[in-house]
Amino acid sequence: MVNHNRYGVGILGVGHYIPSIEFSNQEIEEKSKLSAKIIIEKTGIQTRYVVDDKESASAMSVEAARKAIAMAQILPEQVGQVICCTFAGDYVFPAMACKVQEELGAKYAGAFDVMANCTGFQVGLGVLSDRMYCDSDVKYGIVTGTAVQSRYLRWDNPELAMYFGDGAGAAVLGQVPEGYGILANEIFTNGKVFEAVRLRGGGSSYPLRPENIDEGLQYYEMDGMEVWKQVIQNQPKVIRQVLAKIGKTIEDVDFFIFHQANLKLIEFMMARMKQPLSKTHTTVEKYGNTADASLAITLSEAVQNGQIKRDQLVVISGVGAGFTFGATVVRWY
Repeated sequence: MVNHNRYGVGILGVGHYIPSIEFSNQEIEEKSKLSAKIIIEKTGIQTRYVVDDKESASAMSVEAARKAIAMAQILPEQVGQVICCTFAGDYVFPAMACKVQEELGAKYAGAFDVMANCTGFQVGLGVLSDRMYCDSDVKYGIVTGTAVQSRYLRWDNPELAMYFGDGAGAAVLGQVPEGYGILANEIFTNGKVFEAVRLRGGGSSYPLRPENIDEGLQYYEMDGMEVWKQVIQNQPKVIRQVLAKIGKTIEDVDFFIFHQANLKLIEFMMARMKQPLSKTHTTVEKYGNTADASLAITLSEAVQNGQIKRDQLVVISGVGAGFTFGATVVRWY
């Protein structure tokens, strides 16, 4: 990304929302017959949280976005763009972002959804920052990452039940001094493993009908070993690529925010990149894999904990079903 403007686009505010219904490993064990001890050993996950029957993806997105707006100290009507990153919007269409825009009172903002699964929030940051660099009239924008996965899971399936939770996170982007903010974005895709993680039911190839409702198309399907292989092979690669755009290396990075798929996977990847765990923050042990929301939730916690400070070089990196790999590098303002 080449910035010809005399300003940067940075993250001014963050927020997140976690639903209140807790699922412990003991409850997963009761439903799936997979022992709580094995869940901890394989994933590091201790708890995850899910929505109640009345909670919606849009409502969670709005709660997270309101917190980000408050931190950024702006008004909703100052927002020029709303991008919602999710595969689980309230409806198949229209875009959930339109409802979020209305509920927030961001009456002058354009709104649309982005679907890149677990790297959605990072992709959304890239889309919004590109938009803001192209149009200086867009002074502020919001990106949300939201996951309502519990409604697509069979809790008696041990390979899936142990991982996933619900939640939402958000970031407000705004103009910052030149040299700060989002410096580069990178995305690449390996479509050869398109089928490794999927939800077929409701897509145009697999519309849900009375005659196929018992086939299980409305539930997650995942090849866990393929996910591990793809992350280990390609996430360090995309991180190196985005850093190369600004003449930096992994050793120059002060802090990493990763998609929270599996604590053991994050630990393995940091060791492979020869980076100490003190350079990252994890939330997967508390919230499970929150898909599109995990990057946003983890960034929000790290900022609020004071783990990310001005002038630090921060990498935000995700891996999404498909598979899409992404990384954004930020000079924190």
